[in-house]
This record gives sequence, C-alpha cells and structure tokens, in this order.
Amino acid sequence: MDRRRFLLLGAVLTVGMLVGPTLKPSFGASKLEEEVKKRVGVDLATIKESGDVKLTVPTIAESGANVPVTVETDIPADKIQHLWIFVDNNPLPWILDVKVTPQNGKFWFSTRIKMGQTSNVRAIFKLADGSYVMATKEVKVTAGGCG
Repeated sequence: MDRRRFLLLGAVLTVGMLVGPTLKPSFGASKLEEEVKKRVGVDLATIKESGDVKLTVPTIAESGANVPVTVETDIPADKIQHLWIFVDNNPLPWILDVKVTPQNGKFWFSTRIKMGQTSNVRAIFKLADGSYVMATKEVKVTAGGCG
C-alpha cells in the first residue's frame, strides 16, 4: 500500500466514524410514532378514531405560523384524563398536552399552533378506563411557519 492510498483510507475511516453515528436507518418507527409512544405511552396503531371527538381546524391555512385548533367532545369530563395534540410532519410532532380534571365540566379547548407544511393534526384523549380515542384532520398549509 502506498502513502496516498493509506491517507485516503484514513480520511474515509475518519469521516465514517464522525458521520456514521448521526445517520438514522431508513426503516423503523417514524418521528410521529416515536413521539406518541414517548408522550402518550402507547403505540399510535392502538389508538382508535372516534366520532365522539370533534377536531375543528381549517382545511387550508394561508400561514402555518398561526393555525387555529379547537377540540371538543361530548365524553363527560370525569371520564377524560388527558389531551395531546400532534402535527404529523412538524420537526417536533408533539404540540401540547393538557391534564383534565372532573371540575373542567364539558370539555372544550382552543388554541393556535404552528405548522411547517401540509400535515395531519391529531387530538388524542386518554380516558379514565385506560383507553385512547383520537380525531385526525388534514390541514393544507400554503406558507410554512416552523423554520
């Protein structure tokens, strides 16, 4: 082996050792699924869509910097423990979580969120019996707001 090949091999190995650990494999769980598992504690696939959860978001948002979101349900407040909101394609999908107590009365929550691009918005409830329900709606964003 001559000197040039040795130096080239050394440079390639050094770059591989520096960059290799930062690369993620293309298979496995998505960022959304990882965040749901981390925040909610269950796999996204185990959470069922429910007509009892009403998620109101605009179909088209002119700016992703200010997207109104309203979540309401007819499920009694004493049967609800937690609410999480996620945006599938945001750099960080988790938006917020709200702990619910029976003193809240009928559940209604409204806020404004940032969205980087067209994506699904998900509202996930944890119920007192340990089950989870969710509503999902797509919002088309014409101008991004996240970065």
